[in-house]
Amino acid sequence: MKTNSPVVEENNSVSASKNSTPSVVTADTKKTIYRQLLNALMIVAIGILVNLSIRVDYTLFGVSLGEQSLTETLQLVMLAGSAVCFFSLGRRMSQVKHASYLIAAFFVVLMIREMDVWFDMIAHGSWVYPALLVTFAALYNAYKGGKQSINEMGQILKSRHMNMLIGGVMLLLVFSRLYGMGSFWQSVMSDSYIRDVKNISEETMELLCYCLIALGAAKTRFEMLTEQPK
Repeated sequence: MKTNSPVVEENNSVSASKNSTPSVVTADTKKTIYRQLLNALMIVAIGILVNLSIRVDYTLFGVSLGEQSLTETLQLVMLAGSAVCFFSLGRRMSQVKHASYLIAAFFVVLMIREMDVWFDMIAHGSWVYPALLVTFAALYNAYKGGKQSINEMGQILKSRHMNMLIGGVMLLLVFSRLYGMGSFWQSVMSDSYIRDVKNISEETMELLCYCLIALGAAKTRFEMLTEQPK
């Protein structure tokens, strides 16, 4: 009669013990899946919001994308929200206040630039003066913090959600500006050039960038406030 070797019996016992061990989805796995699903839903919501704003402006209101359009208004709302996120972060976390106020000022300056048409009612190009005032005030505040301001910036940049914010800013300042150049669209459409087509494409891209920036700002604020030492 043949007998099983000790090695075979040991392997069989290990396999049996593995098969008998119940499979459990850990709490950490559930949390990770939930977080990624929530993030995906937020991105979907942003995509729907951007599309709806453009459609409402042209289909419902029948207006071009001027300063009073829903699209332009949403851009300002996203910039204001981003600035408020970092301003409130600086108020609640004194250990990063200089860097937080500097980032908030950056978005305020972008907001002022988006409102250039309103400032032009006072004088052409007058948006530059409040923008410079905010810039110098923020830089002076950061200068008062000395090297600590740089350390604070590094602390904020540690947040994984800053990747989304920085990506949105780079897309806004580089890609959307190059993409929205009139000379490019004129060469594409030639004699069929329609300015509204260019504006729709450009403003849609800008609003998408602003939404990503605002989402990154909100997530960064939430993460830093929830993870700060009690």
